[in-house]
Amino acid sequence: MNMRHPGHLTLSLLCTALLASSALAQITPGNLVVTRIGTGAATLTSASTAVFLEEYTTAGALVQPPIAMPTAPSGLNLPITNNGSATSEGFITQSEDARYLITVGYGVAPGTVTVNTTTSLAVNRVIARIALDGTIDTTTALTDGFSGSNIRSAASSDGSQFWAAGTASPAATGGVRHTTLGATTSTQLSLTPTNMRVVNVYGGQVYCSSSSGTFLGVSTVGTGLSTTAGQTTTLLPGFPVVAGPSSYDYFFADANTLYVADDRASAFGGIQKWVFAAGTWTLAYTLQAATNIGCRSVSGFVNGGVTTLFATTNNSLLVTAVDAGIGSPFTTLVTAATNTALRGVRWVRPPASVVHSGTSCATSVGTPLISTNGNPITGNLGFQITASNTPFPTFVMFSLKVGPASLFGFPVPGTPACALIYVLPDVLLAELSDAFGNAATPLSIPANASLGGTVIAAQAVPFDVTLLGFDLPVGTTDVITITIGN
Repeated sequence: MNMRHPGHLTLSLLCTALLASSALAQITPGNLVVTRIGTGAATLTSASTAVFLEEYTTAGALVQPPIAMPTAPSGLNLPITNNGSATSEGFITQSEDARYLITVGYGVAPGTVTVNTTTSLAVNRVIARIALDGTIDTTTALTDGFSGSNIRSAASSDGSQFWAAGTASPAATGGVRHTTLGATTSTQLSLTPTNMRVVNVYGGQVYCSSSSGTFLGVSTVGTGLSTTAGQTTTLLPGFPVVAGPSSYDYFFADANTLYVADDRASAFGGIQKWVFAAGTWTLAYTLQAATNIGCRSVSGFVNGGVTTLFATTNNSLLVTAVDAGIGSPFTTLVTAATNTALRGVRWVRPPASVVHSGTSCATSVGTPLISTNGNPITGNLGFQITASNTPFPTFVMFSLKVGPASLFGFPVPGTPACALIYVLPDVLLAELSDAFGNAATPLSIPANASLGGTVIAAQAVPFDVTLLGFDLPVGTTDVITITIGN
C-alpha cells in the first residue's frame, strides 16, 4: 500500500496489471477491423457487392470469421453494399466515444449495375453503425444525399449523430452532410467543396479530406460538431491549394501530428506525416509501403511516444509500420484474396466509461457522492476524482485499485452499519474537504496505448475530524469503475 501526494501520482503507479473485460466482445479493442469488398466468387465490377468486416490482431492474424454486413432488408434495417470497383468507397471510422464503428454504402442487394449512378431516392445511401458487440444498425438511409454518385464515408461523435461525405450529381446532394440515427434526410453543411472523401471527428471537430479544386488535403468543416447549413470548409493551413496530394484517410496521432493517406501511384504516394508548428502544417516526409504504391486508409496508435501505423494500399494489402523517421519500413500483414478488395482500416480504440455501483452511506450532513470531472477518460488527459456532500472539515480518503471492485462490501467495526468498504486499495490518497464539503484528487493518464481498456475502481471514505475517534469513517460513497479509453 502506497501513500503519495496526489499531485505526484499518475496511473502508471496503478497499472501494474492490465485487466481485460470479463465479457467477450465480438470486436475486441486493440485489434484491427478492415472492410473487405466482395465474396471472392466473381470479379469485382461497378455493381453493388457484399461487404464484410474482418477483424485481425495487429500481427495480421484473423480473429474470427468475417462479419457479413446485411444484404437484405430486415425490419427497418436496410441492406448495405458497395460499388465493387470504386476505390473511393468502403472507408470505416470509429465514433469519438469509441463505442461504434461506422461505414457506408447503398441500400440495395448485390447485383445492381453501376450502383453509384442510381438516385438516392431509388437506392438510399445507408450509414451503418456497428457496436463492438457486433450489433449492426442500418436504419439510417438517406433519400436526399449523394444522389447519382458515391457515398464514401461517415463519422459519428456518439452513435446518434452522423456526418457523411461523398460526391453527387446534382452537387447540392453531395459534400459533407449531417444526419441522425434512423433518419432519411440530411443537411448539407457547406456549399464548397461538394466532392469530399473521408470525414471524421477528432477532439470535437468535424474534419474531411478532399482532392478537389483548391482543397487538396484535410479541412475543418464548420466549428466543432456543426449540424446546420452555411458552414465554411477551411483547408488546414499549409496544405497545398494548387497541386499536391491525393488525400484520403488520415489519423491524428496528437494535436500537432497528422498522418494522411495519399493514393498516388508514384514516389509521392503513401502515408504523409504532417507536423503543426508556428500556426501552419508542414509535410515532414512520406512513408511508402512499396515503390510507387499509394495508400487509401490509415489508422494507428501512439505508445510511449512511438506511433504505429496501419494502412491499406492501392493493391489491396494491409500493411503496418512503426514511424522511426524517413524510410521506416512497412510489413505486409494481409493480402486480399482473389476477387476481393481491402478498403478501410481502423485500430479499434477501447471505449471509456464511468459506472457507479454499490450503496452510499450517509454522514451527518447527507449522502456523500463520488464522481469524475472528465468522461471519456483517455490517454494523456488529466482529470479529477471528486467527493462531495461530506461534513466540514472532513478528511476524505480516496481508495483506488486496478481492476473492478468486488462489490462485496464489508463494514468497519464502530462505524455505521451501512458504511461498507468496497475497494481494497492499491493506492490511498487523502484530501481535506473545503467549506462546501467537497474534496478532489487529480490524476493523469499517461499517453500509452497499452493503458486503454484498463479498469480502475475508486471509493471515497470521509472521516469527520470534529468527532472524537475520527479515525473511523462516518460514511462512504458508492464505488465508481473507470474504464480508460485511448
